[in-house]
Amino acid sequence: MALASCSSPESIEFSIVPYPSQIETGSGQFHLSSNTQLLVQNQEEFSEEIAFFQSMMQQALGQKLSDGTGKNILEIRKSENSDTPESYHLSISADKILLEAGDAQGIFYGMITLRQLLPASFESGQISEGITFPELEINDQPQYDWRAMHLDVSRHFFSMDYLRRYVDLLSLYKLNKLHLHLTDDQGWRIEIKKYPELTEQGAWRTFNEQDSICIEKSKEDPRFALESKHIEMRDGTPYYGGYYTQDELREFVKYAQTKHVEIIPEIDMPGHMMAAIAIFPELACNGEAAWGDLFSTPLCPVNEEVYTFVENVLTEVMDIFPSKYIHIGADEVEKKTWEESTAAQKFMKENGMNNVNELQSYFVNRVSAFLQKNGKEVVVWDDAMAGGIDPNLKVMYWRNWVAEVPDKAAQNGNEVILTPGDPFYFSSPNSKLFDIYNKPLLGSKFPKELSDKIKGMQACLWTETIPSEALADAMLFPNVLALAERAWSVEEAQDWDSFKTRLNGQLLRLDQLGVKYEYNPSTKLIPFMNVDTEAKQIGITLESEISKPTIYYTTDGSQPTTASNLYKGEFFVNGSANIAAAVFQDGKITEPVLHKQVDYHKAIGKSVEYLKPWNKSYPAGDAGSMTDGYRGEESYNDGKWQGFTNDFAVTVDMGEKTTLNSISASFMQAAGPGVFMPEYVEVAISDDGENFESILKIDNDIPITEKTKVVKDFKGSLEGKEARYVKVVAPNVQRGFIFVDELVIN
Repeated sequence: MALASCSSPESIEFSIVPYPSQIETGSGQFHLSSNTQLLVQNQEEFSEEIAFFQSMMQQALGQKLSDGTGKNILEIRKSENSDTPESYHLSISADKILLEAGDAQGIFYGMITLRQLLPASFESGQISEGITFPELEINDQPQYDWRAMHLDVSRHFFSMDYLRRYVDLLSLYKLNKLHLHLTDDQGWRIEIKKYPELTEQGAWRTFNEQDSICIEKSKEDPRFALESKHIEMRDGTPYYGGYYTQDELREFVKYAQTKHVEIIPEIDMPGHMMAAIAIFPELACNGEAAWGDLFSTPLCPVNEEVYTFVENVLTEVMDIFPSKYIHIGADEVEKKTWEESTAAQKFMKENGMNNVNELQSYFVNRVSAFLQKNGKEVVVWDDAMAGGIDPNLKVMYWRNWVAEVPDKAAQNGNEVILTPGDPFYFSSPNSKLFDIYNKPLLGSKFPKELSDKIKGMQACLWTETIPSEALADAMLFPNVLALAERAWSVEEAQDWDSFKTRLNGQLLRLDQLGVKYEYNPSTKLIPFMNVDTEAKQIGITLESEISKPTIYYTTDGSQPTTASNLYKGEFFVNGSANIAAAVFQDGKITEPVLHKQVDYHKAIGKSVEYLKPWNKSYPAGDAGSMTDGYRGEESYNDGKWQGFTNDFAVTVDMGEKTTLNSISASFMQAAGPGVFMPEYVEVAISDDGENFESILKIDNDIPITEKTKVVKDFKGSLEGKEARYVKVVAPNVQRGFIFVDELVIN
């Protein structure tokens, strides 16, 4: 068979998501029909997978394939040369399909690839007499072991039917884990036979604040309505809730295993435990279930009854879930009651603990030791690291505003699961398909020698304001597909333009499956810069969520028209330019129009002395950030904005005495998260780097009451003065964060 090598997915006409590691295509075809012979080696070892495949054939062709002689052959066999349990080899020629793998997982994923090559109409039961497959050869295996989605069933409850459907959809895109968030302040969803009150009382609530928000939103969008099947009337009062029995969960786990999806339970502790503490108040140090300054009252880590309760609960959890992983949360712990507890303070003093973070570590380590003794591996959110952490624990990195977490965890020996809230919290309206597929998840300084500590990726669906299956679908899809490709495909096989094209075929499939996805690709342009210090220019690349957009741009800030520059790929700017660009559809400009200031200025590449340090959580490009030519976008955690919690004070060494005409420095304000403008920006110059003359002061005119995000350029004239050193000082009077993206000196 004559095959053409495909190093990039751009030329592929059919839709496979996630994209295979290696694929070669030919010009021939294989015709699948009821006359195709199914030849299976290792029938017993792959019995569940063969049953799954034959059900696909029944649905596609109206009957299963026969093991008798046929016109052509579809062979499934065990390989002795597989790289990992999930790897597979798929070869399609004119007269034979060969699927081989060393493990049932690999066989299953090869079948999933064949399923995606079936017409989308097959998913809704449309039978074909014959189906044509393209000639190709695939060698495929995942980049990461941990490829997961999460579902919060505590804040709002989801039926077992929905969970099974969720597993079906995850397996369709080769995701292999479902992290089930079973308990939280708002509801206890798992039957514990030792403590029946946890579900008799803890699984039900009168409408809370989150329910009220949903009810109000449902007036405009019915998907926000609470589902009636989870509401029951008690003495005229509606109660919301539900729970899963242990038998239901065991059956669900077995079902998921047939789709090679591992169900990982989470019992969140010591915080997020109000549903249990409300029933057993003695579990809290202060004997009550209440809200502290930020979060709910936690379990009391110095009370032996707490560990009896926790171990009894986890013993039943381990009996239900065969997964080798148990998630114990350890996030967002309100430690005020520990600080106020005489018993807790006495315990800390006796055990040489300096602060309540170490007390939290004591709790986490003790519970982890119990689970580890029972053969389980423990997963925690990254908050658990505050007081020190056992290197055997898996850390879920979710607080992407604390950029040093992956480095610290990996250096400590912990494996890290990348779960950054931006962009992997799909419940957030800020989670965009482009960012899910493209956004860097690790800082540029993450040590390459520790890359083996990155165990995988996971996205989360928190359901405070997601009460219905229809709304859950809309928040999950098609975002799940971008996550799946990023977690499975090697970096060389990841291609945003190709993904957008292949996504269209998958949307047809989701339509046939009845998935109520929401996909409204924006015409907003996303700019990328490439600073070329040798040619002294900056390259500009424009990306979009829509497939193959028509883009026109100008470099003088004027409104682009069809008579402007047609974007054909990266273009270059010498000196300064005000880029204005937009997508055009049917010859008409669409909103929004991109405006981007680009400057190849005199200070690019010049050394910068920091008189006050940057905050380690927002290093951007470290010491070179102020003069690297890269301008920040809309988010202060995009890796371009450098953050400070003290005053901003730096000195730029121009290398030699230089004529200075102008300066500009961009600052951001986002009052909600505590990001503010400096009081002013002052510029001073010097010939020797010691004696400075102040020549410019620019006052801030953005009030702290301004709630919308705003970027201000503090710019002014340097009057053609000559100097080698330029000092820039910006006082942080609000004592929150200030963010700077570039010092432009001309």
